[in-house]
Amino acid sequence: MPSNPFKFGKIVYGEHFYNRDKELAKIKATLSSGNNVALYAPRRYGKSSLVAKALEELEKEGYLCVHFDFMSVYSQKTFMEYYSKEILNSQRRFDIKAVISRFTSLVKNIKASVSFDHTGNPEFTISFIENTNKEESLIDIINLPEQLAGEDQKYIIAFDEFQEITKLNGENFEKLLRSQLQKHENVSYIFFGSKPHLLKDMFNNKNRAFYNAAYIMNLEKMAEQDSISFLQNAFASSEITLSTDMACYIIRKADNIPYYIQFLAHQVWEFAMIHNNNTIEQPMVDDALQSILELKNDYYWELTNHQSNHRKKLLLALSHDAKELYSDATSKKYELGAASSTQKSLDVLLNEGIIEKNMNNYEFADPMYKTFIKHNL
Repeated sequence: MPSNPFKFGKIVYGEHFYNRDKELAKIKATLSSGNNVALYAPRRYGKSSLVAKALEELEKEGYLCVHFDFMSVYSQKTFMEYYSKEILNSQRRFDIKAVISRFTSLVKNIKASVSFDHTGNPEFTISFIENTNKEESLIDIINLPEQLAGEDQKYIIAFDEFQEITKLNGENFEKLLRSQLQKHENVSYIFFGSKPHLLKDMFNNKNRAFYNAAYIMNLEKMAEQDSISFLQNAFASSEITLSTDMACYIIRKADNIPYYIQFLAHQVWEFAMIHNNNTIEQPMVDDALQSILELKNDYYWELTNHQSNHRKKLLLALSHDAKELYSDATSKKYELGAASSTQKSLDVLLNEGIIEKNMNNYEFADPMYKTFIKHNL
């Protein structure tokens, strides 16, 4: 039995990465010219795969590339520890003793040591000297890539879930970080994350530290024709025929979001294999979607029951593609009440990542959840 050609839930590479050629070229050109990028997009649009692809190609061109995820950071101390390790790991192809020696000379009040695993790969350990100036060490670590870089060895740093920095020490950490990064001449940064409304505020609000700190890119939904070609070619690799109409049907059910296109197509392919079908028909797609809803039924009910009655009404309105949420007609039809109540509910749903704002429209981050709400509320 051939392997399923559709991948979801992790960063995709190779033939599983499709389209985004224009965006990929723009990111690479901006970073390699010494500028920064702020990448916005709702969840599951393929940001992580796009950034990973850019780093992979830039690394082949000689850049030292680091991916750092702020989601795992819960204090300034953990930032210093984890970020130090990532920078040290980026230097592992050089003489390790020299790398440790240089780290010690550049970063005050922190010691680095190295051991080797059973395959001979280095594993770095960071330890803090007690009763020393932590802010001084923090500044040293923020500047570490710039100190290690040079004209012939530049860094590209990808800061994932960048909006989470506000949890480290509010705007003070944000201001400190910006004050140091803006001095870097041999390091370029790409900032991205899964909460576009928070990231947009960080880079568009003139009262925030990172205002105008990066070239702003908004990742749109896939071009439908690219998604059609991808689906047809992937099914054809298993000798399964997918008509253009059926490809469009899958794309529509997945709201043309890359993750959900692959998720639904993965399930459709499984059904085709089980039933020995070499042509995809609509009932098979509907059955695949239903199986996903059954799989996620408990999670969706838990997510729904967590919401207030007003937010449930608002979710129902959005599931039926209500446009004028603040209009008297919509308010009356879905019993939404005052516009201020609708705004408060929208803010909660946005902050929880259930709803995304795309241009002036509010959309479900998960189109499968939209189907669930439409059928169950």
